[in-house]
Amino acid sequence: MAEKIQRKIIFIKKRFQLKLVAFVMLCVLFATALITYEFLSLLQEIFTKHPALLQTIFAEGSSLFISFIIKIVICFIIILLFASLLSNKIAGPIYRFEEALKQVAQGNKKVRISLRKDDTLREIEKEFNNMMNVLDETEEENTYNPEEKNQ
Repeated sequence: MAEKIQRKIIFIKKRFQLKLVAFVMLCVLFATALITYEFLSLLQEIFTKHPALLQTIFAEGSSLFISFIIKIVICFIIILLFASLLSNKIAGPIYRFEEALKQVAQGNKKVRISLRKDDTLREIEKEFNNMMNVLDETEEENTYNPEEKNQ
């Protein structure tokens, strides 16, 4: 029975993962800025047409503003957590492939990769393991056998 692989570290390939998380956060920040700009433009248009609404907004504004900021911070934290977990799903398999390739470079042709069932790159795992099996078979066929030479 295959052993169950459990990662305990979220940031396996820190540089790669931090870049990915930063990219996701910048995209979210850009989208938030764009939506905020559109919202403020709409409010400006409404207040230009109906100035009496400004008094109501200013009366309730501080509590609404604080509530809005808290919600945005919570959303950013949730997105940061999901981006970190997503980067782990990508970086974990990449790390395993790097380690396996290092072992192959050192001459270990018995190395195989085993990823978790929900990891990305499962197709590449199968192809890598198939490639190593073919190399094993080819090496066995090409191995010098003294008995064959004598016959």
